[in-house]
This record gives sequence, C-alpha cells and structure tokens, in this order.
Amino acid sequence: MTSLATGLRASGAHAGTLQDRLRGYNVGAHRGGFWSVVQGTIPEYAASVDAGTDILEVDLRATEDGGVVVSHSDTLSKHTVCLGHIRDRTFADVISCPLLPTGARIPSFEELLRWQRGTSVIINAEFKEAEVIEPALRLVERYDAWERVYFQTNVHYDWYARARAYAPRANLLVNVGDVQRLRWALGLNDPHLVVIGLRGPMLNRTAIALVHRYGKAASANSWHGGHLEELMSAACDKLFAKGVDVVITNNVESCVAQRDAMQKRDE
Repeated sequence: MTSLATGLRASGAHAGTLQDRLRGYNVGAHRGGFWSVVQGTIPEYAASVDAGTDILEVDLRATEDGGVVVSHSDTLSKHTVCLGHIRDRTFADVISCPLLPTGARIPSFEELLRWQRGTSVIINAEFKEAEVIEPALRLVERYDAWERVYFQTNVHYDWYARARAYAPRANLLVNVGDVQRLRWALGLNDPHLVVIGLRGPMLNRTAIALVHRYGKAASANSWHGGHLEELMSAACDKLFAKGVDVVITNNVESCVAQRDAMQKRDE
C-alpha cells in the first residue's frame, strides 16, 4: 500500500475551511435524499441541494476491477434489472445497469465529484467496505476535493487507520457509542478527524461540548424509531438544540425548515 503523503498538494490558505463550514446548523441528506423514486442519482442530489441541504451523505462501493460507485446496496439485484453483487461486477457493468423504476444509472464517485464542483454542497462519503478506501481517496486527490469531502469510516477503526496512513490530508469521521471510544477519538489529536458521529448514550450535551472543545463537529442521525418516523417531520430541531452541528435526515425539507427557524431565532 503506497501512501499519498508525498503527492498531496499544500493546502495553505484552504486549511480548516471544511472544518469551519461543518460547525453550526448543517442539514445532511441521508443517501443524498432518501424519499425519492430516483434514489441515489445525480438528479436526486441536485434536488436535495435545491431544497437547501448542506451535505450529501452517500455510500461508496468498489467494483471487481477497482472502480468506485455510489450505492447504498451491495447488490444489483435489489434496485436494478441486473443481478449479482457490485464487488463481483466490472465498473462498466455497474454504471450501465438501469435502476428501477426509472432506468437511471448508478453514478460513479468520479461523476459525483465532477458534478459537485458546480455546487457549494459538501459530500459525506461512507466507506462501505475496506476495498474502496484507496481508490476513493485517489479520486479526491485527482479532483483536489479535500476541502469538499469527508469520509466516514463508521465504527471500523481499522479503516480509519488505513485511510489515515494512505492519505494524511483526508478529512474523516468516526462514529462513537461509548465513553471509551470517544476518548480514543479525541485522544488521536488528528486535525483532519473533523467530525465525530455520536450514537446512543453519547448523544448528550456533555459529549457534544467535549467534541466542540477539541475543535470537532458533532454529527447525529435524526431518526430514532425507524425511517417511517421521518415521513411527516424530521427531528432535527431537537438535535440542533443540543448543539449537534451536522444532522443526517431522511426528510430534507422538514429538516431544512427546522434549521432555518433556528438560524432566524439566533439572529
């Protein structure tokens, strides 16, 4: 595994830009915009941006030949006319496979990065498997998108270490669900570990204040009892009130309205 350390551009005046943008009230669209018949496509991401979202949360998977595609599901059989797992098909096969019911195509991560350059939206890209880490990081380097993307390693702390070793400049997120993991994350003193995802008992004001004290943004999901809870209304306002900076939601429009109301209140 060859590191990108020697190939990174000096960030200079851009250092801290992404981290600064992540603090405050940020709406993150789960899967880029959860309630849609064209889920997981560029038009859906554009609709989320038009609705006022700040961050697109997407899932990255690797194809058999090392391509990187944006797909929540690991199988083509669930949402497309094709069969088999993404990891067992070539990149060309996957991006040409029509999605149901619209016939749209699964986007590549490179396509998403090209489209993102014309927007102000941030991408929160979750590694769904270890094999996608290096090729995804290479694409961000190619498009000089370090200040527009952060990568979610979830609770796979070995994936965090792998991504950090390969790309010292990559902005990362780890999720923590207990005090020990939170202490571990903050104790890394990693300036590019920009977001801490808080889960379960860690989603409290004390933990959020500690995350902020270390200069990190706090992130949380706004659904609690399941996705159906957000069909009518998001619960973003409750999380923003606790001090959460990034709220990932299945109901973008409701969450945006709650964010705007809180920002107006603070003016």
